[in-house]
Amino acid sequence: MNRRSELRAPPSNLRARIRETTVQAILAAAEEVFADAGLHAARMDTIAAKAGVSVGTLYNHFEDREALLAGLLAARRAELVGKVDAAISEAAGRPLRQRLRRILGAFASHCETHRRFVNIVMQREVGRYQQTFPQASARKHDTMREIYERIEGEMKRGIKERALRAEAGALATTFFMGMLRALIIRDVVLEAGGDMTSDLDQLLDAFFDGLGARRAAA
Repeated sequence: MNRRSELRAPPSNLRARIRETTVQAILAAAEEVFADAGLHAARMDTIAAKAGVSVGTLYNHFEDREALLAGLLAARRAELVGKVDAAISEAAGRPLRQRLRRILGAFASHCETHRRFVNIVMQREVGRYQQTFPQASARKHDTMREIYERIEGEMKRGIKERALRAEAGALATTFFMGMLRALIIRDVVLEAGGDMTSDLDQLLDAFFDGLGARRAAA
């Protein structure tokens, strides 16, 4: 690399950092506006104003509201999957219950950080507007698929470790995901419960009471 190339590199890196900062500001503003106004009523000019950028700058990064919503869901998916992967890695080698507890903790942390947006997504606005927001709907399905695959992997290991009944099969993942979804709806959407984190151990108790290996002889 010659001296002239070295001098040109920092501005490029600076532009990349500025772009990333702008995108993150837009996504944070979009999350707030979508949560306040709803997915269908949120306006691009309102999002731009809240992000502190011009409408033109907003459209330079996201061509329309659907692309912005899809980008937000993709960012939140990456964040959630990253937390789940970290939880799985940190708990590797531990008993299944401890591994699942770490995964639940990652979910609870994510839901608390993005409570209002999780609320609106869980109310199925994305599903109701599937024709309006096909990209966003696809991102939502992608998230659930990735999480399902990771939990399914843990359940398969749990059966091999004899922590779960051998006949549990795919039902274990479905059961676990259903219980988790119900807890999120209760605490985030309906706000009918207390602290979600405090109920995670009770959820695990119910799960292992139903499919745990100790029930095999019953």
